Amino acid sequence: MLQIHSLGFLLSSLCVIGTVQFSPLATAADANVATRPGDWTQGEFDAGHSVHNSSERTINPSNVGNLQLAWSASLVGTIYATPIGVNGRIYIGGGDGRMHAFAAATGAALWTSKKQGSFYVDSATYADGLVFASAIYAPLTAFNATNGKVVWTSSVVSDLRAPATVVGHVLYAGSFEGTLYALDTRTGNVLWSAPGGCCIFDQSPAVSDGRVFQLRTDDTLTAYNATDGTQLWSVSDFAVGTLVAVDGKLIFGHFPNVIARDQATGALLWSVPHYGSADQGSPAVADGLVFVETNLSNLVALDENTGNLVWTGSARSTFGPSVANGVVYASNYSGEWDAYNETDGTLLWSVTNSDGCFGPCANTVPIVSRGMLYLAEGQLRAYKVPN
Repeated sequence: MLQIHSLGFLLSSLCVIGTVQFSPLATAADANVATRPGDWTQGEFDAGHSVHNSSERTINPSNVGNLQLAWSASLVGTIYATPIGVNGRIYIGGGDGRMHAFAAATGAALWTSKKQGSFYVDSATYADGLVFASAIYAPLTAFNATNGKVVWTSSVVSDLRAPATVVGHVLYAGSFEGTLYALDTRTGNVLWSAPGGCCIFDQSPAVSDGRVFQLRTDDTLTAYNATDGTQLWSVSDFAVGTLVAVDGKLIFGHFPNVIARDQATGALLWSVPHYGSADQGSPAVADGLVFVETNLSNLVALDENTGNLVWTGSARSTFGPSVANGVVYASNYSGEWDAYNETDGTLLWSVTNSDGCFGPCANTVPIVSRGMLYLAEGQLRAYKVPN
């Protein structure tokens, strides 16, 4: 059943408004922390989860082989959350239950939040001068992007286990128990909610062309009107991770297949055998190709319109690849990070680090933001092409 909530609110030094608790520390976003072309503002880059930075112009197939370490920063505990990069700052949740902000160019620590929970698993999301994040099964919290102070905390989205997705001033978040919420980014007030079966676990909502698409572990894929939450259609389907909503298609891995469905109707467009076991990340889609990284086979590139195999690479991980300016970045169980030519899978660059998850592996997706590559393992590392 669709639930519509009042949007009215009144600020005071400390007040509870409906489902949102405001802090007196900061009630307005910092206008100076604005997004720019090339910023990586949410876990899979955009609201459709393409994992494709289409604005990147610095690193390309001809110079990616020259990438060098620019800086590294240590974080407490294992890193599970992929970083985001906005206007010269990198935001990442640590294994210590705190959000951290670093200067993108130098790695200088800018702020560390108060402890919010045990540890962070999911990526943060940025909008309106705020960083939205949740420690594992903890309430969704909005931090001031400049100083890390808590601006609001949601009590309805109190057990988040998948990254939130933002479009304009609306934040879409799936609570673990199955309800999909649309929240006002600036206040945390609920715009609408749509209950569903349990559970939403790593399946971040994807938004495209006025629709929100939500996978749930009860084997359902449901489309909603992004404005009011009206259900548009629902089909039986599942993915361990999230899906990509691009070019009128929904693309995701439903083991043992990679599937494409029509966004408007949910109809199956194509299905091809998966090249390994189920992915926890999202496929990446760029320039007519679908890139899927699997832990029992390889990194593969598929034709977006047919699902036909185009090329195969050597990377093997359950966390999806990313794409920027003709380069595909992927992690490997051996602690290796690779860069491939998007068109033919040629290996262009490689680096091996030894302090990943439970030994030499990565839990995160590589991101490229404004001319720099960021890799999160036991440390957060930044790479750039020398001038």
